[in-house]
Amino acid sequence: MKIIFASCTDAVRVPVQPVWAAIANENPDVMMLIGDQIYMDWGDLGASNWRKLINDEPVKGLEAFATEMHHRYAQQWEVPEFQRLVCGFAGRGDAARLLLTWDDHDFAWNNALGVDSDTDGHKKHGVPPVVKTVSYRLFKQFEAQLRNAALGAAYPDLPDDWSNPLPAGADQGLFWHGALAGDGVECLLLDTRWCREARAANAAGSASILGAVQANALMAAAVQEGAGLLLVVAGTPMAHNYLASKQAWANGPTSFAEYDQLLTTAKRPVLFLGGDIHRNAWSGRLSTTHSNPSRVVQVLSSGAAIGKLAFKRFAPSYGVIDVPGSFKTGGNVNVRLCSLDTGNQMFENPRVGDLGFTRHDWLEPLHGEVQADVEACADDQPLTVLCARARSGGTRASVNSHDLDGFDVLYKNATNQYPEPLLLTAETGDLARLEFKEDVNYGHNRSQEIYNATRAAFVRAKDSGKKSVVLFIHGIGKTFSASLAQAYQLRSTFPMCEPILYSWHAGGGGSALAALQSVSTAEQSAAHGAEGLAAVLTAFGMAAADVEFDNLTKVIVARSAGSIALHQALYKVAFPNFNNQLDSINRIVLSSPLVNRSDFKNNSSYGGLTFPVAVTRNSNDQTLKFANWINRVGPILGLNDNWTPSANRLCIDFTNSARVGRLHDYLLLQLNEQQIHLNASLLTDTHFDPAIAMANGLLSPGINGVFNAK
Repeated sequence: MKIIFASCTDAVRVPVQPVWAAIANENPDVMMLIGDQIYMDWGDLGASNWRKLINDEPVKGLEAFATEMHHRYAQQWEVPEFQRLVCGFAGRGDAARLLLTWDDHDFAWNNALGVDSDTDGHKKHGVPPVVKTVSYRLFKQFEAQLRNAALGAAYPDLPDDWSNPLPAGADQGLFWHGALAGDGVECLLLDTRWCREARAANAAGSASILGAVQANALMAAAVQEGAGLLLVVAGTPMAHNYLASKQAWANGPTSFAEYDQLLTTAKRPVLFLGGDIHRNAWSGRLSTTHSNPSRVVQVLSSGAAIGKLAFKRFAPSYGVIDVPGSFKTGGNVNVRLCSLDTGNQMFENPRVGDLGFTRHDWLEPLHGEVQADVEACADDQPLTVLCARARSGGTRASVNSHDLDGFDVLYKNATNQYPEPLLLTAETGDLARLEFKEDVNYGHNRSQEIYNATRAAFVRAKDSGKKSVVLFIHGIGKTFSASLAQAYQLRSTFPMCEPILYSWHAGGGGSALAALQSVSTAEQSAAHGAEGLAAVLTAFGMAAADVEFDNLTKVIVARSAGSIALHQALYKVAFPNFNNQLDSINRIVLSSPLVNRSDFKNNSSYGGLTFPVAVTRNSNDQTLKFANWINRVGPILGLNDNWTPSANRLCIDFTNSARVGRLHDYLLLQLNEQQIHLNASLLTDTHFDPAIAMANGLLSPGINGVFNAK
């Protein structure tokens, strides 16, 4: 069974919509339109404030709202490509073949709440019952036109009963539950606007997004253990990192009650399809608010026909899901997230592929861009941390998990710029204790203390039979806790590696926009901390040269902005003796590097190194693109396609690797089998030979000496 889902169309600004012709060529069995079929208030600086208008002029305002909504639905119907698709749709009168729901812009207005409440930030977003009545009746008129009208038929006039009370059974909005195409996979089409309540700040699970009837039906379906695949569809994503709003079921510390309920209740594989975000996204398994992975996998597709906004052009996009006939017992769901280029040629972005499942669960970890973090303490093994953040002071020998926020302050005092050597020990799944491994009062002999902590990690790696020790320099916008999470994730993803975390103040955490806007902070921090990181590199090189550890591979990994920190340490401090100090290092890996291309070529930095340096890049990396747009970094190494081959330099392009898409992190996430093995080889092999990687099906030759990741 082939299912197409799409969302977000605006016929006012985009009257020509070629996406529907591309969808028609797919010959789908089921078509889903999952929100924002029209845009009542988006895109114009002078868009009407419907809420205020209706409050000020109840009769005239409501009539104007109804007239405008009817007009916009009529415009969408009149799009020729759209009309041909729905009119040629086999069995379009069957609700199990053509499904529709709404989101905020076709329900009422931006960020709309179906439950009108005084707790809603001065009642900016709540939708009064009279407006819900109008929206419901006009949506149902549009739906009836799609199901029943012939090609070329005129759109009907505004119905006379547009403001009449709703019929019985309309109290749950557009909720539908049944089997697709008559006897196909079980599906719940959810309405995430009609019953949506306002969320209190930083409150998890205190408000509802579905209401009791929908929530009970969803949980009852999800709890059917071993019942095979369950499809859940809604306009609003379950999890997404919005830049300017919080419209997902879960956003950081705030979440709707149904988010954790579904993720903890599900006893069968659940595939969640959503829209709203104006791009495609592969999210993998979702995690609860306590970071526990679930049986719910999320795929999002949005922006079928959205007009250009400022500098941004939205590529027409849709999602394709092929569900096997064995959906009750197991098999592979094939997922394609498709977009059209400027020539209306289809391409997949991101690439997802086959998702294996049994009657009980998905077969793989299936990480994606939402599943980017793990619990801060993911195992019970010690972790060495060299913390170039706040100097704690005092005489404490340890701190607990409640005292971590103080480590997010950048060093200001030059006498305190050497990192704190810390040892993190924990019980499984919970932070327990950070132990200071030096004189917390004065910091005497800091270089020796850094070496002692570093060597201890080498000893642990040797004693536990691991293949490599990795000095991990994290990227931009990571709090101290988030940097710990990434180090644990590295050890979880690559069990043969023993990480040593260099935790530094690489810009503020929080929203993606806040992180991107703090590139300048990361640059300043990198320059200020150059001497401290150079001391870490020296300690790492000394331990690596110890004959006791000859059987271990030694790798330095710099993620994202970590490449800038490493550049500053090389440029300002480490040369000319750096090659001698790190003679026993097997390679440096620059993962999605934010460093400028000219700095990479500088002979007093990476350009002067005599041992191997491997660069991984993704030309679609959205984080690096935004960082460059906001901060004008210049030609970024992790994006740039201008590569000059040279001795001991390797460039691996992950742009077309399955499921990478726009992702910035294709190192720690388990996106596809080849990607996992390729990164493992970079982090653990004593010698990395591209020819062997190609023979093993991990690489293919590209142009200008670049290798393409499979």
